[in-house]
Amino acid sequence: MKVLIVDDEPLARVRMRKLLLASGKDLEIDEAESADSALSKIKENKPFAVFLDIQMPGKGGFELIEDLEKIPQEDFPHIVFATAFDEYAIKAFEKNAIDYLLKPVEQDRLEQTLEKLIALENSEKQGNNSDNLYEKLKNLIENKNEKYLQRLHVKIGDRTLLINIADIVRFESDEKYTAVYTNENRYIIDTPMINLESKLDPNVFVRVHRANLIAVNRIAEIRRQFPGKPVVVLNDSAKTVIPIGRNYVDRVKEL
Repeated sequence: MKVLIVDDEPLARVRMRKLLLASGKDLEIDEAESADSALSKIKENKPFAVFLDIQMPGKGGFELIEDLEKIPQEDFPHIVFATAFDEYAIKAFEKNAIDYLLKPVEQDRLEQTLEKLIALENSEKQGNNSDNLYEKLKNLIENKNEKYLQRLHVKIGDRTLLINIADIVRFESDEKYTAVYTNENRYIIDTPMINLESKLDPNVFVRVHRANLIAVNRIAEIRRQFPGKPVVVLNDSAKTVIPIGRNYVDRVKEL
C-alpha cells in the first residue's frame, strides 16, 4: 500500500514514518512537507492513503483537499487527518474522513487506522467499495462550518464586534444577559446562555455550573477547595477559579 505523510514539521514526519514501519504492514511510504508538494506527489504516485496535517504554513489540509478536486476521481486518495488540536474539526473529520489521528499519535491507534485502510483496499480490489470518499470530503469542505456557531456578534453602541468562538474562554449567565469572557476582555450580550449553548459544539464547551459554560481547552486543573467543594482552574490570564455545580460533577469528570 502506498501512503503519503504530509506535515510541515520534519520531526512529525519522522515519527509518523517510524510508527508506520513499526506496524509491520507492507507499506511504501513517501513524505511531503507542504500541500503543494503533496499535490504533485499524489498526482504522480497515486498513493492509496494520505496522512494529512491540518494546519501548515501557506496551504493547509483543507486547501489541499480543494486542490485535489481537480484530479480524476479514481485517483483521489483516502484521507486520514492528523492534528494536535482543533476539537471542532475533529468531530467533523470523524464523520467524513476515513479516520483522524490526534497528535502525538499512539502506535495502537495508528494500527487501528491501518487495519481500516487495509480492509478498504481489499474491498476496492474486489469491487465492493460503495462509499464515495471524494463526495464526502467535498461536502466537508462546503459545510464544515455550518453546524455550530463560529463567530459571536457583540453590539457596542453603533459598532458590532465579531469575536471568534475559538477566542472565548467562558460564558457566565447574568440574569437575562450573558457575560462573554476572552483572555483579556469582558462583553455583555442579550442572548440567554441556554439559547447560546445549543449553538455551540458540546465537545468544545462544557457546562460546569448552572451559570458557567467553559471552553474545555481552557480548563487547566480540577481540584477541591475548602470545605471540599470541587472547582476548575482556567488557564486564562486571570487564572480564574469556577465552582463546579453538584449536577455537573460527573460531566466534568468525563473530560
